[in-house]
Amino acid sequence: MDSLMLGLRVLVSLGAVLGVMWLLYRRLRRGPAAAKGRPLSLVSRQSVGPKASVVLVDTDGKRFMLGVTEHGISVLHTAEVPAPEPAEAEAPAAATRRAARHAASFGAQRFDAELAAQQGRLAEQPAPLAGSILDPGTWRLAAGALRAGRRP
Repeated sequence: MDSLMLGLRVLVSLGAVLGVMWLLYRRLRRGPAAAKGRPLSLVSRQSVGPKASVVLVDTDGKRFMLGVTEHGISVLHTAEVPAPEPAEAEAPAAATRRAARHAASFGAQRFDAELAAQQGRLAEQPAPLAGSILDPGTWRLAAGALRAGRRP
């Protein structure tokens, strides 16, 4: 009789522990209530290196340009979400997968064009070491001058 009571106590205890675990699982699966009201929308992502990328994210009517590396995330720029273009506004509500992919690639093309324009502006700027002792061109000029000065 004692072994029967012991067995029932073990089963009831096991059931209680499993019930608490199930309730915690359901509660934690939902996540925080504050995050549910504000969804994030990934607009575009562009890799700029092996472990770095630039990401455009929309949330709460704002668009964020984020720099993402393996060590952290930093906000590069913040702006209001642009109004949808007329072609996007006239699209039917039930878009097909192909239309959704095309719209995403169009956003990516605009992102790529802006990134190329910004990189072009950086290429136009003079090198930060130009003319300094650390510039390889300065060393080439100095070596050329020394070689020219040794000739009779």
